[in-house]
Amino acid sequence: MFQDTLDECRSLADQASEELKRVWSAPEHERSAISSAAYNLLKQADDGLASLQLEAKAAPADERARIAKEEERLRGELRKTAQELQKARRELLLPDAGHSGSTDKLFLSKEDRRRSSAVSQSLRNGADRLKDANRTMAETEHIGVETLMELRRQRETIHRTQDRTTDLGQNLSSAEKAVQELEKPACILM
Repeated sequence: MFQDTLDECRSLADQASEELKRVWSAPEHERSAISSAAYNLLKQADDGLASLQLEAKAAPADERARIAKEEERLRGELRKTAQELQKARRELLLPDAGHSGSTDKLFLSKEDRRRSSAVSQSLRNGADRLKDANRTMAETEHIGVETLMELRRQRETIHRTQDRTTDLGQNLSSAEKAVQELEKPACILM
């Protein structure tokens, strides 16, 4: 099983190398498609390496060292091919976005994959927290604006009440004077 996977990965690496050679000699309008095909072959080889790592776990202890050595040698060959693909893409101004991605994430060891996955998850969590913080900030701003509007209405009500109270106080003073005038005994001169 291990040897089959290893042979398959080597075959995919050889096919990717052949496609890479074709990129340089192909007409310009075909280069992008050939580059994508080479990337897809390298991606399949990367998937094969991942399954090889899983197989190595189940292998007997004496075989694990040999498997790890073979895996590392193949990983080095595949990285070299991936770097050549990146170089060709740069020099020929071919895109590496879209359906054919960057070769940077191919052929990582198990530790590198775990670390990369943890960093990606951490970044996603950070982005989620930022979205939540922005949403909370927007809600807080909305509540603050509504509070300010309500306080302004209350201020206007208080000013109107004060104006009315002042008018009422003046009217009360006038009424008191009028009542006092009425309460004074009227002088009758005869």
